[in-house]
Amino acid sequence: MDLLNDFAQKDMIEQIICLDEIKESRLVEAIPALLNMYANPLGDQAVDEMVYHTLFDLLAGREQEIIAGLAHESEAVRLLCIRRAADGGSYLLKDALVKLLGSATDSEVISEVIRALVNYKEGGLTEILLPYLKHEDYSVVAWAMRGLTGTHDPKVCDALMTLVSESREVQSVDVGCDLRTALAVENLASFPVETTSGFLIGFIHHGNPSFRRVVISTLAGMGEDILPDLEKCLETGDKDEKIMAANVIGMTGKKRGADILVAHLESAGDANLKFAIYEALGRISSMRSVIGLTDGLAEGDDLVLIAVMTALDHQCNPGVVKVLNETIARGDAQSGRVLSALITSHARQLFAALYKDGGQRGTLLSAVRKSGDHEAIGAFRAELAKIGGEQAAKDIQFLSLADVGAKEKRILAADDSKAMLFFYKGVAADLGMELVTVEDGKKAFDYLQIDSEFDLIITDMNMPNMDGIELTREIRKKAEWAAIPVLMATTESEKTQAELARQAGVTDFITKPFSKDDFKAKVGQMFA
Repeated sequence: MDLLNDFAQKDMIEQIICLDEIKESRLVEAIPALLNMYANPLGDQAVDEMVYHTLFDLLAGREQEIIAGLAHESEAVRLLCIRRAADGGSYLLKDALVKLLGSATDSEVISEVIRALVNYKEGGLTEILLPYLKHEDYSVVAWAMRGLTGTHDPKVCDALMTLVSESREVQSVDVGCDLRTALAVENLASFPVETTSGFLIGFIHHGNPSFRRVVISTLAGMGEDILPDLEKCLETGDKDEKIMAANVIGMTGKKRGADILVAHLESAGDANLKFAIYEALGRISSMRSVIGLTDGLAEGDDLVLIAVMTALDHQCNPGVVKVLNETIARGDAQSGRVLSALITSHARQLFAALYKDGGQRGTLLSAVRKSGDHEAIGAFRAELAKIGGEQAAKDIQFLSLADVGAKEKRILAADDSKAMLFFYKGVAADLGMELVTVEDGKKAFDYLQIDSEFDLIITDMNMPNMDGIELTREIRKKAEWAAIPVLMATTESEKTQAELARQAGVTDFITKPFSKDDFKAKVGQMFA
């Protein structure tokens, strides 16, 4: 056509004006020439992009031209037409896409065709896309799963469960979670809960930590619908399955979850399970959570009580402060344990609220000063500075950091439980040792690359991002860290993974639940 005559000889501004006129006037007769131009670019990026956008606009609703473009010898033209076909169309256009998919070998082309086919609602996609679940290119797998999941076909659900069951992650505990398997788990959450919940919960405490993390994240994202089946797991699962079920219930953040957790507190004889339930309650904002947690102030186990206090600090309200005041005022052994837990957990909101209330201000400040916990004292001094006033200024001086001596030993502790980290801090303060805490193995590894002057590393076995075994493997790869002892905290039933941990380079283990005295003794052994 006339506008495109001698196009290559025009300067760039003239070319862009020309293309803009074709686009604005919707001169569809220019499509063949533009396709040829796009297949043989002029070399100027701005002009070539303008050709693409002009063609893309002109091809809207032009099925015959799109179908012709899908068979074009230029891959660039085929990709453009595939993307234009993603707007949907007749069965003829869909059939052309399916035909192209059957002959395509390039992963980008396959991905784009699948992406386009997802928009065709006539059905029949299941048999077409199922083979691509096993494709070597993960972008192809991702688009195939998205398209298949959108069909809501029970065959797809079965295929995804089979893929997960047969994956190497399920068969072996010492491999990372493959993206294909992770995508299959995540897509299963889109199918009816009654179909997938039992299958997914069956892996809630799988021995492969990377795979288990994906399962737990997926279960938590299923929200309130998953709660009845998690409650069944709390009732009938083994010890570790119950603990993981409690964790996931908390991660959902649903108020109904708090009802379930509190109902199971009375029968939760195991300290590890109680610890998990109280931590989970701290993640759910509800009156039921507050009631369960304030009742937990009567717990005798130091570690469980720290979990209670950590959770209460997230649920601080006048009712909680009233109960705490009454508990501290009794002046008995439990009052001392509660005060110790409040300090060890660095419960800043509770501290500030109790201080402002004034009823037990002197007792509170004396306990903080006596603790010798450098971090806790610093945190509470900061809260007093926020409160301000003459009395707070005096009390900041009362909580002098000058009384806290230098630390002889340095420890790095990694755990995804804040309550556990606070427990470690409390013990380290008692022992006169410096403690640095991080929330998972990845953060521990990153920290070590900046500062590796530690006398001991403490790690939980199960953590997000990087678990304790993975962390230990990475530590032992570096010669300069080889001499740092690693103490791993495990549950009784995790002994099956202890040999794997030893092979990774763990020095020794401590089994949960453990008291402060148990932990002090174990740390002493590590330095003997």
